[in-house]
Amino acid sequence: MSLSASDISDKPTLKAIGDRRSIRYFDPDRRVEDWKIQTMLQAGRLASCQGNINATEAIVVDKDTCEIWDEIEECVSGFNVQIINQSSHLIFWLTNLNAWYGRANDGLSTLALSGALTKYHGWNYEFTMTQTVPRLMSFPTERTENLLRFESGQAVAQAMLAGVSQDVYSILIAFGRKPGGIEKAFGLPPHYRFTWGHAVGYPLENADGGGQRVRLKYEKLFHKDEHGTPLLPDPAVDEALRQKGMIQEQAPVAGRFEQVDELAARFHRDPGVVSWPEREIKRLMNDEDWDFGPNIKERAEEVLKHGDLPDYPEEMKDTFRKLMEEHGLDVKKFLGE
Repeated sequence: MSLSASDISDKPTLKAIGDRRSIRYFDPDRRVEDWKIQTMLQAGRLASCQGNINATEAIVVDKDTCEIWDEIEECVSGFNVQIINQSSHLIFWLTNLNAWYGRANDGLSTLALSGALTKYHGWNYEFTMTQTVPRLMSFPTERTENLLRFESGQAVAQAMLAGVSQDVYSILIAFGRKPGGIEKAFGLPPHYRFTWGHAVGYPLENADGGGQRVRLKYEKLFHKDEHGTPLLPDPAVDEALRQKGMIQEQAPVAGRFEQVDELAARFHRDPGVVSWPEREIKRLMNDEDWDFGPNIKERAEEVLKHGDLPDYPEEMKDTFRKLMEEHGLDVKKFLGE
């Protein structure tokens, strides 16, 4: 195809971050252009990776041409089947563990040739070859896997933002219904790890996904100088980021639930959204850790006013008790005991 730089939009990075959503309703009649998929993959390829080892790979799947689609579908949870079948492409992100052991020498050499490894920081060839490379290659597989999965995550994040910059949206899917199923379907060698399934397409729902998802407060996630000392945000910076489109109106924006029901009717699916127990909604709304804006508070009031809310199934209560106690967490806040 003929593509020029002018065909590629120039959405600012901060706006792309603000616009990113996990989209769950894709337009099944729109196919993402090959050049946009390539742009996303190039963004992932250029992500930071230790020692320039390049351990992140991907398989791009088009369901119209993929011969193992049925096997792939069997591996995804039931509530994600509709999503992958409406998406344009699936990207299966992989981590190649052998890259760590087999490419450490080459990766560091490329960094030296690129002017990145310098004597200024203490690099020299003899130390690198007698200490650094042997040490890296001696890491146990478990440690290597943790390090490289993190790098794969960086690649995926950059690919997603590159997609948003071109109005292509995504959702990450674990494909956990059939453990090992994806590896088997693709015949992956044992040194590969399947990291994430990544559905890509044009949104059928509003691209804002019903508003920016609520997160924990800034100061509950970030610490100053030591763990436990909150790092407080500067309100002026947050206001500037709002003006740049990075911080946006929180969900649920007006019309979100009506659109959900319209899409359900269009595809003959069940309308409505899931509700939690009354006690849980009230507890959550009073939790000072969450950065709740007016939209979600108003929605919570509507749900509580409507009533007819469920309670935790007994088996869920037992699961809470077991898992919370194993991790030393307070189960009382969930069970009201």
